[in-house]
Amino acid sequence: ELEKGISDYLKADKKTRDSYSTGQQIGKNITDFLKMQKLEGVVDEKFIVQGIMDVVKKKDLLFAKDSIDTFMRQYMQDNITRLQNENLKKGNEFLEAKKKDSKVKATESGSLYEVVTEGTGEMPTENSIVEVHYKGQTSDGKEFDASQEGQPAKFPLANVIQGWKEGLQLMKVGAKYKFYIPANLGYGEFGDPSGKIGPNETLIFDVELVSTEEMPAQQQQQGQPQLSPEQMEELQRMMQQQGN
Repeated sequence: ELEKGISDYLKADKKTRDSYSTGQQIGKNITDFLKMQKLEGVVDEKFIVQGIMDVVKKKDLLFAKDSIDTFMRQYMQDNITRLQNENLKKGNEFLEAKKKDSKVKATESGSLYEVVTEGTGEMPTENSIVEVHYKGQTSDGKEFDASQEGQPAKFPLANVIQGWKEGLQLMKVGAKYKFYIPANLGYGEFGDPSGKIGPNETLIFDVELVSTEEMPAQQQQQGQPQLSPEQMEELQRMMQQQGN
């Protein structure tokens, strides 16, 4: 079936291929939009297709052209508000349950952490450049990011979310911790632009601190860390992963 699908596509004339490719890209954009808005399983696919084809074929539309923008803005805002409330409630319940675990400790800001393995090396400061292995999950266990196997991520501590800044400064090199980070110390009420992290999402991170080094004093005074080519490459990789 896979071979037939490839063969049929290659044998098709250019107009057919271009038309199908256009439809495929539109479908991908719609899928990404539904995922970002957390609308998978909420909207009816056949009406999505009908809406597209009614516009393409210039049929009478269910919504007047001058009203659809207003409707969609309000619809998306209502949907985001719903997700913010649902995720905040779910996250708070998750954190409250974690607080009952004797292995879990809390910081003054409300972030939680669990010591899996204690380290013996140096501790980072807010001016450190750290090297870590990590895995990030939402509170329901869905993984959204991770360092490459065998290749720790390296970045200035000043460039990460507040929950990471606090948590890593509690660790010694060689330590493995779990962070349970509330939304206000993570990606906030709007989440991550890629859609992988929703609005007001509580996050879980498994983190191993591999190394730490102080940022040069000149860079600290400048306030904007000057990254090495290797660090720039790592940050670009992370941004690309989030954008996929």
